[in-house]
Amino acid sequence: MMTDFSIKTGKMIAIYASALGVISLAVGLVEILGGWGESIPGDLFGGFVLAVMAVTYLGGVKWVSHGRHEGLSFIIGGLFLTGVFGVLYLLMMGADGLMYLLGEAEALPKLADARPAIWIFILSLPLAYRVRSLTARMTW
Repeated sequence: MMTDFSIKTGKMIAIYASALGVISLAVGLVEILGGWGESIPGDLFGGFVLAVMAVTYLGGVKWVSHGRHEGLSFIIGGLFLTGVFGVLYLLMMGADGLMYLLGEAEALPKLADARPAIWIFILSLPLAYRVRSLTARMTW
């Protein structure tokens, strides 16, 4: 079978995407089932978003591990979803910080208040860099 890129590179991307997918799925299920203390809030729709991100990542793992570009489309889709929701939650934290500065809130939001999607977004940045370097030479 012909490969589009190195199988070694594909396996590395597949392992990283699998880890992100499993983490997203686990945290999403915990959110759907009501949360876990203050570290993972119960959020039905946020949990479904994380589950969709997880399925998107995991959908491309097989093809990427074989060095095929078909799998990269799923990985890029997962990265896109992760970026959109990670940045959205970062903006919400920033808005809470502005509310504090304006005197509308009593306490400054703590870093511990960051939603799990933000941490998954930060964890996905090395994968985004690697996938970007693979797709830089592609003709769209």
